[in-house]
Order: sequence, then C-alpha cells, then structure tokens
Amino acid sequence: MSAAIDAPVFAQGRPFFEMVMSFLAATIGMGPVFDPANPLKLSPQSIAWYRGIVRPHLLIDMNQVHHQCISGGLSAETAVKALCCMLLNSAYEVAKPHKDTSPEFELFRHLRNAASHRNQFTFTSREPARPAAWNRLTIDDSLKGAANPLSGIECVGATVSPADVLALLHDIESRLP
Repeated sequence: MSAAIDAPVFAQGRPFFEMVMSFLAATIGMGPVFDPANPLKLSPQSIAWYRGIVRPHLLIDMNQVHHQCISGGLSAETAVKALCCMLLNSAYEVAKPHKDTSPEFELFRHLRNAASHRNQFTFTSREPARPAAWNRLTIDDSLKGAANPLSGIECVGATVSPADVLALLHDIESRLP
C-alpha cells in the first residue's frame, strides 16, 4: 500500500486533531451505510441507544438511517459535504481567537461563512472586505456582495473539495499555538 502524496498529518494534541480524525472516521465508515446490500445487517430491530441527560432513553432506528441513504434521501456526496461544513464551522471556532487578516485566514473565514449558509457563498454589501487567498484559490475583494462571482456558488463541492478543506485546516493549524 502506498502512502498519499502530500497528505496533511494532524498531530494528536493539536487544536484540530479530534475534529479532523472524527471527520475522517465518519467518512471512512460511510461505505456500508450507503451499500444497498446492507453489509451491516441493519433491520427494524437495529437501534442505537444514546444515554441522554435530558431524554434518558433516546433511540435511533439505524435501519431507517440506512433506508434513507440507499433510497436517495441522502447521498454519500451530500453527507460528505455536510460533514465538511460542520468541520469548517467547528475548526473556525477553535481558530477564531487567533485570527488575523492574512489572506489565508480570510479565505478560511469565507469558507466557514459559506458552510454556515447552506454551503453557499453569501456576501454582505461590504464583503469580501479584505484579500482572501490560499494556494490557487482567490476571492476577489473588489467585487462586493451579490456582484462577487462566488456569490450563491456552492462552497464544498464546486469551489473546494474535502481534500482542500483538510489541507487548508492543516495550514491554518500550523499557525496556531
């Protein structure tokens, strides 16, 4: 088995480690959930029990989850995009106390905002306010609001991929204490 080229490595104990590893574990484990052959042998009797504090006996019907996934209610692509958006939001909140006005952090801020707006870039009349760029991705800060070419465009999927999100987070994390 060959190693991935330039794959970012997130170190245990660093700010994004738990979030990124949870994202990767969730996406790696998605295959059987979206497999119509049902390798997990999910059935109406397959439930997950979560011990709640407010609702002590919350049960999740795992067969219903599997059915929604294989019937098209949720596609694997949509699930990965949603997980990326959650990752961007969580990571941004961790990094926010250390934010600066660098083009990389500005791009991170715009990705996080898009993630919070149904995975679509949404700019107020004064945004983008500063230069935003990372690697080959640049957001034109001279065009504001709806006039910006990214306005209304899908973020994760059309503009960046899950791999791009991980690489950006690795670069941002390297700047954090």
